[in-house]
Amino acid sequence: MALRRLTLREVYLIALSIALTVAALLRSGDPWTELSGALDSASFLMAFILLLGLLNAAAARSPSVAVLGEYLTRQPPGRRYYVLNVGTGFLALLFNIGIVSLIVPLIQKGIARLGPDDPLNPIRERRQVSALMRGFAWSVTWSPTAIAPLAVMAVLPGVDRAAWVGYGLLVSALVLVLGGIEDKLRWRSARAPGKRPTMALPGEAARNFGITVLCFFALVAGFAWLSGETVVLGLLLSCPIMVVGWVMAQAPRQALGRLRTIALDELPRSVNVAITLACSGFIGRMAAGQVPAADLARILGLETMPDWLLLAMLPPALSIFSLLALSPTMMAVFFGSLFAALPSLPADVTLIAFSISCGWALSMTFSPFATVVLVIERASGIPGRRLTFGWNLGFTLLCTVLLFPVFWVLTGGT
Repeated sequence: MALRRLTLREVYLIALSIALTVAALLRSGDPWTELSGALDSASFLMAFILLLGLLNAAAARSPSVAVLGEYLTRQPPGRRYYVLNVGTGFLALLFNIGIVSLIVPLIQKGIARLGPDDPLNPIRERRQVSALMRGFAWSVTWSPTAIAPLAVMAVLPGVDRAAWVGYGLLVSALVLVLGGIEDKLRWRSARAPGKRPTMALPGEAARNFGITVLCFFALVAGFAWLSGETVVLGLLLSCPIMVVGWVMAQAPRQALGRLRTIALDELPRSVNVAITLACSGFIGRMAAGQVPAADLARILGLETMPDWLLLAMLPPALSIFSLLALSPTMMAVFFGSLFAALPSLPADVTLIAFSISCGWALSMTFSPFATVVLVIERASGIPGRRLTFGWNLGFTLLCTVLLFPVFWVLTGGT
């Protein structure tokens, strides 16, 4: 159905999917089981991103979201990093990567109002875009609607999602403080004369958005409880209902027309991203099936390696692979499937899953090929290499070092 919309990226991924399928049919002892599991991952990721796209379209029409986005960008320098970082992460709960497309133009418009001749404008842009980028990147370690955890949970059974969210919130708080200190020290000499106008917290917009988030999570929890399944099914079932309710709350008389526009005009625009994610899930699962997991674990010495060292080495390994233009989704599914295929896990399954999500977070400030980097590049005109290697390489290295003592503490030094 989307044949005419395919770009070179999707054609390449589909061709690779076909090649891996042929390899499995020729080499694997049970190719149909591998193929069934890979199709499960692909169809889940495609369905999830399309349904999340519906939610994104509804959020894009919300006046509260627009006002909150403006509030995030109009804060004094000492507070702005933390507000942008945390605010982006929480807005991403419903908006996902669409929040980046919303806030980046607001940042650039706010800076442009200060006058084109202000020598501090490039620094302001760098600080604000970096804060946004880092907040979104590390939200994947704790956000219930992030794609990375859901993709890993689909291939790695036995994960305690509540514990994972707790680990993610803890590490994200540490990364927030680390990034704030790095930002302050780097730009301690860049001070503008006078005071820039700020914006008070828009109480009504914050309250409306908070009620929306609570309703969404109540739906998710209700479906998960009624079905006896995980929150993944709750998310999938809640999205369409949430979209209808949200659009009706915004404009009851225009709701039918807006829903028709979302379904017929805006949803098809997500098809390229949906195909990319589906192929990433398929390729990650099929590629893992072609790797002799037990032999690889023995060669790498995973059984004898301390748990904390294994868990701390996974994130930088995943981020380095992302430099090969391999999707973080693909690598997350690959590593998750690889560990799932081992006769016995070398570390706690929840910590392995959490470590993989940390690798995804690192890759989003390290790889010019990460989706969030490409979205920011498209929205702002800032080259991806500048966003990653130029602006955030030092931050990424600091986060990598931070993960070693974090996993040492979480595993009790074992």
